[in-house]
Amino acid sequence: MSQGVLLLERYDENGAMLKGSFRRSGFQGPVVVIEDSGFLPPDVLSVFRWFCRDSEDTPLPGVPADTPFARAEDGRADGSGASGGRHDGSQEKKENAEKEYSITHAGWKMGKPRYFNQIELPDYWEISANGTSGEIHNMEHLRGRIFFSLPTTHRLVSEVDWLDERGTVRCTDHYDNRGLLYGRTTFNRLGQRYNRSWFDEKGRERVVENAVTGDITVNRNGKVWFFRSRRDLAVAMLREIGADGQRIYYNTLSVPMFVSDRLVESDRGNVLFWQEQPRDDIPGNMQLILDGSTHTQEIKVQNRQSWKDLIAAGADPNVVKPLGYVYDFARENAGGTEALICTNSDNIEQLQQVVEGLPGIQFHIAAITEMSSKLLSFGKYDNVRLYPNVRESMVEELFGKCDYYFDINHANEILDAVKQAFLHDQLIMGFPQTLHNPRYISDEQICPDAEALCAQVRSFSADASLLHAAVLLQRRTAMAEEKDAYRAIFSE
Repeated sequence: MSQGVLLLERYDENGAMLKGSFRRSGFQGPVVVIEDSGFLPPDVLSVFRWFCRDSEDTPLPGVPADTPFARAEDGRADGSGASGGRHDGSQEKKENAEKEYSITHAGWKMGKPRYFNQIELPDYWEISANGTSGEIHNMEHLRGRIFFSLPTTHRLVSEVDWLDERGTVRCTDHYDNRGLLYGRTTFNRLGQRYNRSWFDEKGRERVVENAVTGDITVNRNGKVWFFRSRRDLAVAMLREIGADGQRIYYNTLSVPMFVSDRLVESDRGNVLFWQEQPRDDIPGNMQLILDGSTHTQEIKVQNRQSWKDLIAAGADPNVVKPLGYVYDFARENAGGTEALICTNSDNIEQLQQVVEGLPGIQFHIAAITEMSSKLLSFGKYDNVRLYPNVRESMVEELFGKCDYYFDINHANEILDAVKQAFLHDQLIMGFPQTLHNPRYISDEQICPDAEALCAQVRSFSADASLLHAAVLLQRRTAMAEEKDAYRAIFSE
């Protein structure tokens, strides 16, 4: 705790990258997130789910200690808040119930995320899914939509929208990375969000947030507690873990900023990690920081253009400074002659010109689905290998052996390929109209056409020092930092 607390608004890609940078630099303090996605790493605490457990060994209000609900062990399910029954303690009945439970959930076992077909359904309803989402039908009527956690190709359930007869969403069930139904959002007849509940591991409702008023009700330690907002709930949680007087590092100007100002101020002041896209003005809450009206003394900007724009708008450069991320690189570029393309489409920009213009480069083209005849026709080239329905183990092998990644396919990105290419130190090259994740590619490697791309690759093949310089520039573009840059922030 002496290193402070990292407080995140939500655990999205930016939040995960900031947390990873802290951890890789030696940060051992708590990491707390306000909006829980359900698929959190074990070292990240959720504010809402913190209050789904008693801080003392006391029953839920209104539930006698000797009831089956109160003495269920280790979250051994009574249905995870959905459709399970209570067991009376008889060993035989318990074993039979567990067998039935396993069948109902199509093989799902407690502690593992749910596959798309492991959702409880009424009799005769059906589930179907593709690589990005799923649907639930009762005969010809759509009654549910299934959303997957990332990567969606694993088809692990994150949320399920349940629809009424008119096709309006009436509730959303939230599942976590242990397969538990940990929350439910309800909607009114107009499809407007009404409230959200969080459940404990035994399926009991513990926390309810009113989406209209923002009030939060907590059932904990045998009592009912009321909080006026997420800010107040987060402040209570941080005080409980001893964060008063400790340095708070946070990443948005909304709830985390207000939480940090409600806690006892650290001697060193708090730090904002600004991760937003460029804008031409200074946000109002950031201006409060610059005016010295908050507990925050430093602002680290994690987008280089955003930092430049803030300085141009008049931000104090002594307070507002750029700081990137500590990346977990899997390898170093070996200067080889193999290139990777990952695609879910046969629409690959100027592929023929690139393949024919670089006969000395071995191309590996991978897809997670079948390939069309158009794409399969490129198998006639000696320097092209195709991988339809590619296995995950083969994807890992390809990222590990290739030193170039060509981001030249149209349609959606698959396999988080550009980021993975960056982390495997592949030189990323592409065209302006095909880029999927520009934060990882330097402007010099964005080529106007196939001829320019091929010319660059030929120059890199002729002079390894040019390739090495291009990879270093790519790292600088993505604001790769050394661990010491973070240690200087949170070390005593």
